[in-house]
Amino acid sequence: MTSVSPLPLPLRHAFRIAHGTSTERTNALVSIGDGVGEAALPPYYPTTLEDVEAYIASVASDLEDIQVQAHPPLASFLEHLPPGPSPAKAAIDMALHDLLGKRLGVPVYVLFGMDPANMPVSSYALPIPESPGELESMLSDVADFPFLKLKIGSGDDSWDEEIVRITRSRFDGTLCVDVNARWPVPTAVSMLDRLVDCDLAFVEQPIPANEVDDWHLLRRLIPNCKIPLIADESVQGHDDVIALAGAADGINIKLAKCGGIQAARKLITLARSLDMTVMIGCMIESSIALTAAAHLGPLADYLDLDGPMHLANDPFDGLRFKKGIITLPERTGLGVQPRNVST
Repeated sequence: MTSVSPLPLPLRHAFRIAHGTSTERTNALVSIGDGVGEAALPPYYPTTLEDVEAYIASVASDLEDIQVQAHPPLASFLEHLPPGPSPAKAAIDMALHDLLGKRLGVPVYVLFGMDPANMPVSSYALPIPESPGELESMLSDVADFPFLKLKIGSGDDSWDEEIVRITRSRFDGTLCVDVNARWPVPTAVSMLDRLVDCDLAFVEQPIPANEVDDWHLLRRLIPNCKIPLIADESVQGHDDVIALAGAADGINIKLAKCGGIQAARKLITLARSLDMTVMIGCMIESSIALTAAAHLGPLADYLDLDGPMHLANDPFDGLRFKKGIITLPERTGLGVQPRNVST
């Protein structure tokens, strides 16, 4: 059986980024036999729940066929899915990997021969604060975390800079910032120069996403930029990574953007061939999608898989996130289960 249903995710606090403020998100829960997957549906992306339902319905007979196979041929099946919304394809991919792992009696990371103990520490993202006092309160809650990501791109360059400087003056750990495509190229040039003394691990998506030529322009304007630049919204698939080679230092891979675990593995291989760093990130998602992404964690340089920490009530139990240290469940498949099921 295959089904799609809404997955409401109320947030623990208002989450402000350059794209807007959210207090709740609704994703799509996709079940394929015993496997579960999740389609992230952020309001700033075009895919809706109805789009996911329509796509799943369009491939329903194929999904029924693959469920009856003892060892579903995931690679070829996923490769030949028809074009459609990436979040829907990602949910199918997660659910089928979950199904296969359960059939074989092993966690998904075992299918790939990976050691979850080799996972890097994840960042924890702070939303854009509205005042220094709010920022101070946020920082007091995470003072002992090893790796923080600041959401900036507030629309006020001076406030963006102040957010970074206040944080750096009070936080000694690894620090990065995510502009969420809010700075025009001239602003990015200025801000990257102004922030050079703040010891940032990287700046994520400083400029608008749609013009790849602007990435190369930015690189020409600051050929010796001392802060690594990572592309996020500018990266959806294979062609985007190739187009960014030589301009961005790395890419942020999200399962919902690229179409799932299999597609993410291919992007990682491509990025490595182009000497780009790899970050595996998340949207506002439950532990289904976050755990699925974490199974690829040992392949990444950076992780940003803090999603469950922002939820008021995660309906699923999966990965553990403790001050950036991620631990995968030992259960088979993705290892996730509803929270009302005893472990």
